[in-house]
Amino acid sequence: MIIVTNREPYSHEKTKKGIVCKKSIGGVVSAIDPLMQERGGLWIAWGSGGEDYTVSNSNDEVLVPDDDPKYLLKRIKLTKDEIENYYRGYSNRVLWPLFHLFVEKMHIKEDYWKYYLKVNEKFAKVVANYSKEDDMIWIHDYHLMLLPDFIRKEIPKARIAFFWHIPWPPWEIFDTLPQHEELLNGILKSDLIGLHAKSYVKNFAECAMRNQNAKVDTKKCIVKCDNHKTKVKQFPLGISYKDFSHSKESLEASKNAKNLKELYEATHLILGIDRLDYTKGILNRLKAFEAFLEDNPNYKKKAVFTQIVTPSRSEIKEYNIMKKEIDETVGKINGRFGTEEWTPIKYFYRKIPQQSLLEHYKAADVGLLTPLRDGMNLVAKEYIAANEENGVLILSEFAGASEDLEEAITVNPYDIKATANAIKKAFDMPLEEKQKRFNSMKKKVKKRDAKWWIKNFLKEWEKIYA
Repeated sequence: MIIVTNREPYSHEKTKKGIVCKKSIGGVVSAIDPLMQERGGLWIAWGSGGEDYTVSNSNDEVLVPDDDPKYLLKRIKLTKDEIENYYRGYSNRVLWPLFHLFVEKMHIKEDYWKYYLKVNEKFAKVVANYSKEDDMIWIHDYHLMLLPDFIRKEIPKARIAFFWHIPWPPWEIFDTLPQHEELLNGILKSDLIGLHAKSYVKNFAECAMRNQNAKVDTKKCIVKCDNHKTKVKQFPLGISYKDFSHSKESLEASKNAKNLKELYEATHLILGIDRLDYTKGILNRLKAFEAFLEDNPNYKKKAVFTQIVTPSRSEIKEYNIMKKEIDETVGKINGRFGTEEWTPIKYFYRKIPQQSLLEHYKAADVGLLTPLRDGMNLVAKEYIAANEENGVLILSEFAGASEDLEEAITVNPYDIKATANAIKKAFDMPLEEKQKRFNSMKKKVKKRDAKWWIKNFLKEWEKIYA
């Protein structure tokens, strides 16, 4: 098994205690690292940690995890220009906004594309050097769309699968990208492409139909392009359920959850957790809570909205502008409604440890997760897994998780009034209905966990070569 991602599963950083090995945060690593620890193999990724190459050998390899090595991590060095143009540029200022339907935020530059090509080719050469014809090469996400094509030129019979972790847009959006044909031809050199939601599969098929080189069997969802067949299918990513429901940290968090509500002086606690990103709908959510307080004065000094924002992509201008807008909006709402005893919004801009995260999940009466567009939104599933029985999930209809978690209260996050009304509905919902909805979602989250996702994906992949 060869895994290829932009982000590495483990990085090495210098601290006061010396060089430490840190596990990367995110759904991809959380889901795939256990597979690699069980099966062994090779993980190829950009080595972005400050001390990565201090601990790696002369071939930029290191066994991970440090305390109990299970597989080999091959790190790829990127130059400053490659980081600026391939990663910050084309990946995050062109592809990210495009695939999340924020076309107006795309920044098209010739150098961005040039370096995206260059780095994808760089990855391909490393993969080709390490792989044999019967190896399973599993590529992940939008940073590496051209990689299947480059690998196949080196190894024509390579076994390649691709998982796409963000939304796939309709043709009318995808078509706005100048290089859309090259990217589609690149990813279609995979044998299997997985996406989170049925709607993304449908959009992908529509885009493939518009490609002059491709023919699409819509019933079997197989795309033929340049004499190559690609199966396209939905595989909704799950979480490691036990980590949020039955771990030692989870049991300890259950004891502290009540204390957290008392600390926040909240009888009704709402929780939002997001990485800093314009796709997450944080500003819309804050305005919805403001509208809720306006319409429901009886909840003043009772309802508290805790919004946790994890720092992200601080080197990109758009993210710094949004951070300032969030800060100002929180200040405005707290200044307008707050009292000496009660602060309506508890806002944290930092990474929080797993223990604190679990305590917030368990303490929250309502999970308010309303991205403007999101591939899946695993936080919604984490909230369901960690919370006990009476939590209510308010979920954006534009999150991939909404196809899975139909019992959530779904909202259009652009509709501020409707989201405010959803908060009221969540608070007023009869206990029996809360438990019925919640328990139904909990069963799904438990059954369709990360292991289930991997098992189904690998089973489909192996069928292709049977």
